[in-house]
Amino acid sequence: MADEPTNKKGGFHFGAVAGNVGLTAGGDIVGGDKTTSTTIQKGFAAEEQKQQFQAQIDQLRQALRALKLEIDANPSLNSDQKEEVVGEILQHVKALKEVKEKTAEVPAGKPAPAEVGSLVETTLDRAGGIMDKLQSLAQTAGAVAGKVGEFGKQYGPLILSARHLFGLP
Repeated sequence: MADEPTNKKGGFHFGAVAGNVGLTAGGDIVGGDKTTSTTIQKGFAAEEQKQQFQAQIDQLRQALRALKLEIDANPSLNSDQKEEVVGEILQHVKALKEVKEKTAEVPAGKPAPAEVGSLVETTLDRAGGIMDKLQSLAQTAGAVAGKVGEFGKQYGPLILSARHLFGLP
């Protein structure tokens, strides 16, 4: 038999074969391009993740409250600066409380309802943004720079971990 042209695209192409052809693989055998899509499922894979998430939300809230006390007690900040930052901190504490309450109702191993997933993602995104405001405050009032730095070291990893535990990228 004559060789077949080699300009065919995709798939498996076997020329003249005298006998059997066998393919074995530990995964998929694909002819052509294989496309994989991933859907992010928001929620908790297991009860342990849910409990860790709840504990981390509490830690975030405690860290924010501690920072609020530091800012309130700092004499180098004027009243307007204090009110602005403290107001934002209190909003985050309240939003994180809502996240904790809503996620407590989410069963482990099942996707979170869309509105709960959206609430968690939005709240954690906004909570990450408070660092920008605190960095700005630290630049204008050096006395709080150390506290802001300590807070960032604790707060940033907690936010990332909480995102991961809930199934967010």
